[in-house]
Amino acid sequence: MKFIINRKFAVQLMSIVCVTLIVIPVCNAGIKTGDARAESEKKFLDIEEKIESFKSTNGGTEYWALLVAVGVYYNHPEANRPSMLEAVDNLHDVLLSSLLWDEDHIHVLKGEEATGRNLIRELIWLIRNEDKNDMSLVYITTHGGPMKNEEGAFVDLPPKDEADGADECLIMYHGFEKWYALIWDDLLNFFLSLLQSNGVCLIVDSCYSGGFNDDPMFTGILPEKYTAESFSQGFVEDFGSQGRVVLMSCEEDTLSYGSFFSECLTNGFWGAADFFGNRDGVNSAEEAFNYAEPLVRLFTGGEQCPTMLDLYPGEFTVTLS
Repeated sequence: MKFIINRKFAVQLMSIVCVTLIVIPVCNAGIKTGDARAESEKKFLDIEEKIESFKSTNGGTEYWALLVAVGVYYNHPEANRPSMLEAVDNLHDVLLSSLLWDEDHIHVLKGEEATGRNLIRELIWLIRNEDKNDMSLVYITTHGGPMKNEEGAFVDLPPKDEADGADECLIMYHGFEKWYALIWDDLLNFFLSLLQSNGVCLIVDSCYSGGFNDDPMFTGILPEKYTAESFSQGFVEDFGSQGRVVLMSCEEDTLSYGSFFSECLTNGFWGAADFFGNRDGVNSAEEAFNYAEPLVRLFTGGEQCPTMLDLYPGEFTVTLS
């Protein structure tokens, strides 16, 4: 039996949960105007001091991000997922809300522009700009699954490292029409490996969708039934090199429903992550995952199980509280 959830209801429920659990400001009705202004100025100075202290401690670290959401697909409107486009906009907004991030350090690729060629161009942009003192974040949301060629055979491109005989791939804008318009794990891993950044955070919000109990969305690309290792687990293994933290929306034979994982992570980066974490003033990737994971399980009735592989020493800072 398929799991069906009303997205609007789920978002409303998530908002209620977050509003209920996150600290509610104490009423300031009894504070004089002058005192309130002084308190506001103090908070602003505290934030500035926190940011300057953080940058000083981290040796002038710059933050770079490539945010990718396909969401629409050439000649396949039935595969369109508007929630992906909303999710990438929301993540972009939360990054810019933190003074750690500069607008010209964030590139967004979405919709019809989210082709395989453009993704490679943007990865090259990231490689050319970051350096060993920096932190890089790559976010991708689209459909995904095991790679097949036009004849329907599984494909494990060199270095042929897949036990199940198929590379994992992400569907870009033309991906339903041309099998080579896909981004497979080894290719993405190659570009990520060229980054000099002190830390790399990869976030992939993508459905396994091989065909167990979901209507096939990958006609001509994916098999009707897929019984090997999960698409998501394959990504975790391939991108789990030292200095990286990998956040995945699902594992094994689970699916990704809507964009719940992205929405919960973004709420975490707004401040919920640190509030339910160690409360050190930093919303880290690890804290955001720990915040998001139980919520995603809740909203999907336990059918979607996010996965994290953390090989970054310490915590990967994304925003400041």
